Amino acid sequence: MEVVAHRAGNDPVALRAAEGIADLIELDVHRDRGHRVEVRHAKRLWPTRRLWERWYLLPRDAVSPQLDEVLSAARSDTGLWFDLKGVSTNLTSRLLELAESGQRPIVVSSKSWWLLGRLTGTPNLRTFRSVGNRFELLLLFWLPTRVQTDGIVVHRRLLSPRILERLQHRGPVFTWNVTDHAMLADLSERGIAGVILDDLDLARP
Repeated sequence: MEVVAHRAGNDPVALRAAEGIADLIELDVHRDRGHRVEVRHAKRLWPTRRLWERWYLLPRDAVSPQLDEVLSAARSDTGLWFDLKGVSTNLTSRLLELAESGQRPIVVSSKSWWLLGRLTGTPNLRTFRSVGNRFELLLLFWLPTRVQTDGIVVHRRLLSPRILERLQHRGPVFTWNVTDHAMLADLSERGIAGVILDDLDLARP
């Protein structure tokens, strides 16, 4: 079972702490105004520059690292999991360049699954379609698409035994929101391919 450090790549300090524990470090990437690629989970409150998370605004002086800053902080062999936010094709172009120029393992996931089609078949890069709610799960099963990803990443609350079995026919299944050892052991017995963890202590022996 592969272990992914959830959002650890959004902070260079957290990234370095997760290296050596997780197989992959996850980071959220956005295309900011212009062509800059920012690493952050927070969204911008249009038309301002303020960042917000769920129901609250972040401080006015909150800043987000640029992708190159995060890459510079990571070891050259550290595997990275990029969760694409938005619908910008500039993001996939930047990741194609990164995959072709480096040796690190790369995974790219997105709810905008049509973006992943241009990455399919790229050496050293895997693509995962992201599913976070029941509507997105229905789209996955019932909306025909020619985009074939390497696997699926789906929220744990959706993983009934029947759903997991159906998903495993499409390739490796990863999940997030795993919060204790019992949950982790259950998923392992059911054949889950990987877990995205907030608490990396769960991955320690």
